Amino acid sequence: MCFVKYIHFKACNGSAAGDLFLTHTIPRSAWSGFAAVTALALALSTESPGVSGQEAKARPLPPGVAACNFGALANDHTREGLNIRAEPRADSAILGRLPVIENAYHEKIAADVHVIGVRNGWFLIEDAGYGDYDLPKKLPPVYTGRGWVSGKLLTTQLRMMTLKAAPDENAADVVEMVDYYGVTAILDCKGDWLRIETPLSTKDYTLKPKLLSNGPSGAVRGWTRRPCTNQRTTCGG
Repeated sequence: MCFVKYIHFKACNGSAAGDLFLTHTIPRSAWSGFAAVTALALALSTESPGVSGQEAKARPLPPGVAACNFGALANDHTREGLNIRAEPRADSAILGRLPVIENAYHEKIAADVHVIGVRNGWFLIEDAGYGDYDLPKKLPPVYTGRGWVSGKLLTTQLRMMTLKAAPDENAADVVEMVDYYGVTAILDCKGDWLRIETPLSTKDYTLKPKLLSNGPSGAVRGWTRRPCTNQRTTCGG
């Protein structure tokens, strides 16, 4: 059985998305805060009152929101988990949270989400869930309605191993990726394309960019598509 390595963020609860400290893998140690998270999550609604899942999907996107369509993984490893907010800003009301959950094999399982829109680095999501990963029988309720999350707290695996300069198969190549390489943030999206940020170097590998990508020092940015949220195997290729 092969387990995926993810980029692990630590963030203070309620802090702005930029207040992060980066490490490179999810630790396999037991998760001490599960009971507290369960109690917290039990108080959260699983859907907006009076709005069914089908009705929510039929609603148009809010004004000024660009349409997107891809899957991603929550990447907030605080005890409370990823905040789902009512508006695309860090001080907006919290609708729900998506903690990392430990399963029977002591694997850390992140929630996966469906991204349907973007505005200024914030992503409109719906249909959050945890998949079939031998999770405890009694799970806390999960908020599955629409809400906003910071792209700095989303990650994914990549099937397309070349980052592009634009959301186009014919665009220039920015860099060749490798399996197990962590996506540290999702910056933007257009349809099923997403613009991601990844570290230039890890302890195992150093990327060799072909183009400048307007990223911070020590990171590279580019466009990709066909992300993968499978948490038990690699998806490259």
